[in-house]
Amino acid sequence: MWLGRLLADLRGGRSCLWLLPRSVLKEAGDRADRLIDEVLYELGEFVLLPSDEFAASASARSPAMARPAAGGRWSGLAPVPDFDDGLPELPTPRSPAPLAPEPPTPPTPAEALAGLLERLGKELSCSDGTDTVGSDPTGDVLARLTGHGSGAAETRPVVVRAWRESVPSAAADLLRRLVATAKEAGLPPDRRPRALVVATTDDLPADLPAQLAREAIAVHWWWGATGRLDTATIVALARPPLVSATERGHLHEAVIQATITEVCGPFLDIAAALASRWDDGRPETLTSALHDVLADLPGPAVVPPQRTEGTRHPGRRPDDRLLAAWNAGTVDSWDGRLRRHPGCDLAHERAVAARIWLAQNHVLLPLLDDARDQFTTTVRARARVPLARLAQDYGPRRESGTASEPAASAVSMMELGAMWSAHCDGVITLVPAERRRLRILREARNRLAHRAPLDGDRLGHLVEELCR
Repeated sequence: MWLGRLLADLRGGRSCLWLLPRSVLKEAGDRADRLIDEVLYELGEFVLLPSDEFAASASARSPAMARPAAGGRWSGLAPVPDFDDGLPELPTPRSPAPLAPEPPTPPTPAEALAGLLERLGKELSCSDGTDTVGSDPTGDVLARLTGHGSGAAETRPVVVRAWRESVPSAAADLLRRLVATAKEAGLPPDRRPRALVVATTDDLPADLPAQLAREAIAVHWWWGATGRLDTATIVALARPPLVSATERGHLHEAVIQATITEVCGPFLDIAAALASRWDDGRPETLTSALHDVLADLPGPAVVPPQRTEGTRHPGRRPDDRLLAAWNAGTVDSWDGRLRRHPGCDLAHERAVAARIWLAQNHVLLPLLDDARDQFTTTVRARARVPLARLAQDYGPRRESGTASEPAASAVSMMELGAMWSAHCDGVITLVPAERRRLRILREARNRLAHRAPLDGDRLGHLVEELCR
């Protein structure tokens, strides 16, 4: 869904800035490159900068080789004689400190942009070996992109991995110049050259994303890109095979997976690790398992403010006060709410319990409602008083002045607590198995209604009853 919006803008002729958190670039497995590969696969045709060959050669350069060692010069060390002449040691000249390699002088923004455009021109085969570049080489390449002189504009998106450029902000300068040139050329969207610049906020001036958005450049933050379905899929793939493939086993596994999904939110690496480690699936052991998982992973570098937790509709980008935590990978938008790193929950005893309750509520509440509906048949069959009286005394309360429901309809809407009260008052007579079922259903429904999660024993009893 998130990538779909980015692709829709590119295919619609818009240039885009894609902002990634710094933590994505540091993750194992080159996650940033894998994300870009997904976009490139969907685009089909594109121009990628820097090219893989250029990036590899740049990373292979060693600063230590910037200045070759001079040969044929005195090292500054005194000669070491191989005999004792009986004379005291003479003072020797102090060895000079080794010359540190001079760091390469970073190019100016204008030089960086010119170099980027020169490489772009080579990738697009703009140069035929003759000197056709005028006094403005940047403008020359951009003009060629719009079809100036040839009549054929370049429609392949130019994808720039800004963090691999010596001056990352040059990619944003290219973005602005390209958009301005296309606008001046008056090209329709389907013939308009466009660029996708992938960067982090550390690569750009703080106010640049907002400026670009005002210049009709689509700015996409990697924010809220992971949804509940993504986490649930990761959890399902990481879970061990079911020991028992019965309906009971499947329901218990559904609760376990929903709990891991809710506890971990958008933090997929933690979700996968917890899914593998939390063997028994008992709510009371979850905190210990989460502790063990987090102990094996790098701790949160930046903890976001707690008051932001759970904020609804957190927008399309992280708030300014959350930028440091977002770059550190400890806060994100997930399922319409702001979510912090699961390690933050461990400092608050009730936080994990609240997430367990949300997961149980999500999975079990519809099944409890179905079980209540089914049990009304037992109530009607076991009633010791007329249904009209049962409905009047134990059915749902109605406001004064409203017409009364038919007795059968009122009984069908009885709550589990009202059924239990009718049993305790002797109005309905239940056999032991029915009494046990009603007690377990009622207790589970009450606990969930009061935002309290079921422990392992209560959850096991409920699953057993729901699967009868």
